[in-house]
Amino acid sequence: MKLKKIMALTLVTAMTAGMSLTGCGGSDGKDSGSDGGASSDSGDSVTIKWISQGTGEDGWEGITKPILEAYEEETGVHINAEFYTFNDLFEVIETKSAAGDADFDVMSVDVTYVSKYGSSGYLEPLDQYFSDEEKAEWDDASYQAGVWEDKMYAAPENTSTQELYYNKTLLDKAGISVPENDADNRLTYEEVAELAKQGLKKLDPGGSQGYIGFDFQQVSRVYQMNMLANSMGGKNISDDGYSLDGVVNTKPWIDAMTWYQKLVDDGIASRGYDADQLGDQFSAGKVLFMIGGTWTPSNMTCDDKVGYTYAPCFEGHEDEVATSTGSWYFGINSKSSNKDAAADFIKYFTLGKGNDMWLEINGDVPSRIDKQDEIANNPDASEDMKIAAYEAANTAVPRAVTPVFGEYSTALDQAWEDVRNGADVEESLNNAVEQFDAATAAYK
Repeated sequence: MKLKKIMALTLVTAMTAGMSLTGCGGSDGKDSGSDGGASSDSGDSVTIKWISQGTGEDGWEGITKPILEAYEEETGVHINAEFYTFNDLFEVIETKSAAGDADFDVMSVDVTYVSKYGSSGYLEPLDQYFSDEEKAEWDDASYQAGVWEDKMYAAPENTSTQELYYNKTLLDKAGISVPENDADNRLTYEEVAELAKQGLKKLDPGGSQGYIGFDFQQVSRVYQMNMLANSMGGKNISDDGYSLDGVVNTKPWIDAMTWYQKLVDDGIASRGYDADQLGDQFSAGKVLFMIGGTWTPSNMTCDDKVGYTYAPCFEGHEDEVATSTGSWYFGINSKSSNKDAAADFIKYFTLGKGNDMWLEINGDVPSRIDKQDEIANNPDASEDMKIAAYEAANTAVPRAVTPVFGEYSTALDQAWEDVRNGADVEESLNNAVEQFDAATAAYK
């Protein structure tokens, strides 16, 4: 294992889908149970300590309460849950795990940290607890994102996906209709760009109203931007998870970045806004088309109507549609003394009744195939969620699976932003390769 010797790792903020659940309260962890840590007083009395993110009644601390109560009632096992703000959770896991602490059993893991924690020895492999049949209950992208070097280290709670959202009010004003389309006959990125161009010409011919034609909710972040390269057949990282050379400095990436740069240069996509602002611009009624997560409609603050459809494809690459995915996972602390009980709790929350309750309460996109099928076949399900379930099952591509995702996202986020601001595409990609190689040299 390449990282076992490295226990002090760089903390990098990871961005995922479902960020609306990120705790925004104080920075101190809150303990919802009365026990101080993991315990097993007798064969009939077990307490599992779970550390997670999302403080407050509106975060996971509040919405998981009925799930934890139901689990305790059914099993007699008490869950002592501690919740931290998004950034603080990473520091808590790193500090405790690096010290070999056994005072917690289960950790919530952002998908981008699974391989890092697995290769560092923080996570217990789960293969002995999950059968092949159980692993097959999740869509392939969700399962594979929890695997590192052929070992399953974490189980998916749910997933995320991307759709094409558009402002129906603005398009109606511009006299533009979105062509009929479906999963087998998608709009192309080129078509969407042309519709956006026409819309801007009608709504704001002088270019003074601040409208954006077409852009990405998490602009200049690999979470969403990489789907452009993926949709041209590009990979995210080398198979061993430690190299970008011969991966991102290749034709799919060059073509994808060149296309996006032209979108910006033509005034269709934005400059200046960052990933924390672009979604707000759509919410405020200033963006015609946007690639976004399924939480997008609920965040609208204006009275405009939101339309949505399947993610676009590129002309000539209709069979390579790719959508960004990934969310939160559950893992077992490798130092836990209650691993069997911890595994049972994880199964409950990822495959069992607890997962049913979570999906109903929180409305996230399921990783479970049976739940995706349930949405697809439910006449009362929203079309928005039906599209999301389809994309999760059929077009989802995991983010780069690597123990050095922080270094990966730093290098490629910068490349996307540089290209957005006019830098040479090939030079930007080669710079990313060099930056990543330098940052990860000690890990190889």
